[in-house]
Amino acid sequence: MSSFWIYAAFALAFVLVVVVPYLAYRHPDRTLDASDRIAAVISGIGKAGAWLALVMIVVILFDVVTRSMKSSDWIADYPTINGILQGIEPYASSTKLQELEWHLHGALFLLAFGFAYIKDAHVRIELARDRFSVRTRCVVEMLGIVLLMLPYVFLLIDFGTGFASRSFQQGEGSSAMTGLPQRWIIKSFIPIGFGLVMIAAVTVYMKCAVYLFGPGDLRERAGAYVRPPATPQ
Repeated sequence: MSSFWIYAAFALAFVLVVVVPYLAYRHPDRTLDASDRIAAVISGIGKAGAWLALVMIVVILFDVVTRSMKSSDWIADYPTINGILQGIEPYASSTKLQELEWHLHGALFLLAFGFAYIKDAHVRIELARDRFSVRTRCVVEMLGIVLLMLPYVFLLIDFGTGFASRSFQQGEGSSAMTGLPQRWIIKSFIPIGFGLVMIAAVTVYMKCAVYLFGPGDLRERAGAYVRPPATPQ
């Protein structure tokens, strides 16, 4: 891990441990508002990334249909259609389309990663977590973010940045002769995606801090992320 990211990780940890609790105590409304605004941006990016699923479906259907047509005997009776298929082959070969499918899937996943964290959609140990009070959940969440999540995320951002940079400098493309070029584009989504997760974690930390250190009248709003689900009557 490069020294830049190590210093950045310590700087962010200091902000979370010292500055955010102070702001949550002195300016809880502003802290919650800032958290909500940042979360709205992360949510917007996640929702926009979700549209890649539709693009991926179109690409898969196009790949399946064209491959089926190329392998069919009847296509020889329709020279116009056969000519069109042959014309698009260099630009939309089955190999390119299949690689594009997993590129889209990877980009979708990484863009929605932070959005899922904001919505508390990641896997939890519910057997233990559901037994905690809201205050305990906030403490566990904040400790987990500072001690476990942020070091891991910064490590992946550092790795992903170097991964994409080397790919760009080498002009890396697909190992297949007819595959997609510019492999650095999809690799760059690694630091982007985990950067979004890091920002999402900061917004959650801010909400938890307001719940712990802010006034009681804001706890309903601040504790929404970690509050246990309502029991059906």
